[in-house]
Amino acid sequence: MLLAKSGALACLLIALGPLLKAQDSGSRADLGTTLRANGEVPGATLLPDFEPGKGTLTFQLGFYNHSDAPGDGNPFLDEELTVIEPVLILDHDVSENFGYSVELSYDFVSSASIGRLDAFPDQTGASRDNYIGGDFSFRHRMDNDAQFTWHVGYSDEYDYDSLGVGASYAWQPRGTDATVSVGLDAYLDDITLISGVDGTENGSDDRLSLTLNANWYQILSPKTHGEFGVSLAQQDGYLGTPYNFVVLEDGATVPNPPLHNGGLGMLVDETLPDSRTRLAVFGRVRSQIETGRAWQLGSRLYADSWDILSASLEPSYYHALSDDWTLELSYRFYAQTAADDFEESFTAPNTEPFRTQDSDLGSFSSHTVGFAFDWMRNTNSTIYTGINYQLRSDGLDHFYGFIGWSKAIF
Repeated sequence: MLLAKSGALACLLIALGPLLKAQDSGSRADLGTTLRANGEVPGATLLPDFEPGKGTLTFQLGFYNHSDAPGDGNPFLDEELTVIEPVLILDHDVSENFGYSVELSYDFVSSASIGRLDAFPDQTGASRDNYIGGDFSFRHRMDNDAQFTWHVGYSDEYDYDSLGVGASYAWQPRGTDATVSVGLDAYLDDITLISGVDGTENGSDDRLSLTLNANWYQILSPKTHGEFGVSLAQQDGYLGTPYNFVVLEDGATVPNPPLHNGGLGMLVDETLPDSRTRLAVFGRVRSQIETGRAWQLGSRLYADSWDILSASLEPSYYHALSDDWTLELSYRFYAQTAADDFEESFTAPNTEPFRTQDSDLGSFSSHTVGFAFDWMRNTNSTIYTGINYQLRSDGLDHFYGFIGWSKAIF
């Protein structure tokens, strides 16, 4: 997984973002171990027991790329993007009631839209962005039926810094085969305002994001499990992408540097409302076909105060090929409407207070197919890898691949 960012990089990686982005992607649990062990359905489980001294070290390398041919996405802007991301995760159960995890990540980003800033003296060298992030999470078993978890993290990138904190509480209602969890996350971002018109820096601004999550996981039968979740988020502050611009076409003005399609017009900075409310609901059902085989069907609905509506349908199939190998096949259909302030073309003069030509705020649909392999080398070590390819109706197709290694330690 390319980890979700709350700053400008998140706008570039919206297709890989968290639940409350207009697009989202599911997470991949340790499906192979579950299927090999007893053929049970993959996914979340009831609150697990702490195993004092048990720990795992995981390293994953992800690669993301999307190209931008003429006519794809925003015609004025080259939206080509490549990201290489190594991630290191240490997880440790210290005692029967306490455990922690540490996640460190680094992104090397090569983006044509950021590289365009190289033409401006104030931003020379901006064509390569480096993201560094760390998150520390601590879990506490309150009793046999409840667990409290909290985390704190910090990340730094070319044009923003982000501080994140959050906490969640999960419990098993007595007399039920269910787990209920609620959580609250907060991110405070400090953003450098870089003009997409001339590369000048116009001070900084901030953004506060608050997200309330709730989830119900239920064992429906020995072979079928399901879950339902909802997330509500409120964002306030600077919500645009600093270096994004909008073209007011006039048929005469020649921008410098030239636009991706050679278009003529005046460039103005993107402007978006300083408040956004987001709501997403999702559900999943997982069922075992027979020992070593299972299926999952998920769906998600999303709406926000910018008038973006989206829906997705996500079937998956899991197969234990042998005692050591597990295969996952997945498909995802996604569709969204455009934001109120999005237009493919603006004509000069234009006095609208808010304007954007960001492709990820436009109307499009997509089809994503993927597969992943999980190889359990021995009882203490697992190697996994996968590839996902997405076809978007606006032409901004992308490829995402990953390979990881997890080993029991301590």
